Amino acid sequence: MRSLLANPDALFRFQKILLTSFTLLFIGAVYILFGEVADKLEWNETVYVLVLIMAGSFGVSFAWARIEYSKVRMLMDKLQADEKNKETSLRHRLNQLSFKEREVLNHILAGKSNKEICGSLFIEHSTLKSHINHIYKKLEVNSRKEIVSVLK
Repeated sequence: MRSLLANPDALFRFQKILLTSFTLLFIGAVYILFGEVADKLEWNETVYVLVLIMAGSFGVSFAWARIEYSKVRMLMDKLQADEKNKETSLRHRLNQLSFKEREVLNHILAGKSNKEICGSLFIEHSTLKSHINHIYKKLEVNSRKEIVSVLK
């Protein structure tokens, strides 16, 4: 079963086999109940065959449900891993910022304009633009809106 879970194409092929098996079991049960086979068999034999078909159908249904559960579980695990990688990546990129760049970033997140940031940090406008460009580059964003959406 684990080798099937590692290969989605094999899993899909296995499910097609299960669906075919389930269909054949269902057709066999209908044929036994309403066909000529029921007339030829004794009541006990008919019940025995139907019970076997029902057990086979249950086994196929259980295998199908288990496969679907496994597929959903794999997708959930992948989504959780992707989310964790995204958080780790953002944290790593934030750690790359210098002290001054973090100060500028905090002012940007507070919604201050460039003029207000220059006044509160006592830096020139060109220096502020350099800090902002470094922040954009390190955080892999292109605008203040992206910074706010990524960090909030």
